[in-house]
Amino acid sequence: MNWASQMLLPRLVIFAICSFFFACEEEPQNAQTARPEPVPGQIVIYNSCGIFGAAEESRKFLSARGFDILTADTDPQWTNYEETIIAIRNPHWAGYKQLKENLDTKNFIVLQDTLSGNISATIFLGKDYRKVLKKRIL
Repeated sequence: MNWASQMLLPRLVIFAICSFFFACEEEPQNAQTARPEPVPGQIVIYNSCGIFGAAEESRKFLSARGFDILTADTDPQWTNYEETIIAIRNPHWAGYKQLKENLDTKNFIVLQDTLSGNISATIFLGKDYRKVLKKRIL
């Protein structure tokens, strides 16, 4: 090997390695993420566990899955539940199945509630709310 080929070979190897690592195509900055289909009906979330921020974290979790959250606030009754309870206000609500698929609990109560208006479900968050959400919130 002559001197020129000895100098060129290491440079080609370095170029090939760099090309391998940087050849990935970047996603455009303005690419939109896929949004889930909106789930019909409205949900009210109450923090009934006393853990600061539980209602807001749950609102973000369910909103990202297409649910319309009317409010997410502290329980006006100032209760302190160990387990999360979901009150379905309309037994014929089309989003009932999707809600059951997204929440890991058996504490669903189906009510025939004519006073709830457009509210389809009320979620009373217990101390187990992180387990109930299928995705761990840190």
